[in-house]
Amino acid sequence: MDQFHDGHHVRLRNLVQRTYLHAADDGVGVTLHERRASMNAAWAVHICHGGDGDGDGDGHRLLLHSAAYGRYLAAGARPARLGHRGLRAELSDYDLPEVEAIMWRAVGSGFDFEDDVVLLRHVGGRYLRANGKYLPWNSSGVSVDDDDDASPMMYWVVEPIPLREAGMPAIPGPLPVSSP
Repeated sequence: MDQFHDGHHVRLRNLVQRTYLHAADDGVGVTLHERRASMNAAWAVHICHGGDGDGDGDGHRLLLHSAAYGRYLAAGARPARLGHRGLRAELSDYDLPEVEAIMWRAVGSGFDFEDDVVLLRHVGGRYLRANGKYLPWNSSGVSVDDDDDASPMMYWVVEPIPLREAGMPAIPGPLPVSSP
């Protein structure tokens, strides 16, 4: 997908909740939070090139690396917490035997007016989703759902984070030395 570029950083904002995908403070969980300006909301993009074996040329895999904790967005094996659907979304290390747990594919939303909106489909066929549409007290959860019908809670707005060098002030020159 054109929204993701290898080595760049992005934020992912849920289209319905208008909150950002955050690495939880425990370094393991994934939550939603309204704070945009946070390392927990920044994700480094890694693109893995290669075929998926079916010959259709769509073998690019997307890995999202937490800028805060150095772990990858993953589909967990445990069920999502009470009130959420599917499996837990969590942070995982790259070196685990279940490396497929951290691999995603960006799927276009189909909205003609929204080029920056995607569905994040796990290689296992499940979609990353926000929770809490009908239960506002339960609205900070993120899970990986196997529902084939795309729910509005599965749409994510990709916000590129510009390189910091472009806005960095110049290094000041040496201070003048006063003579006695």
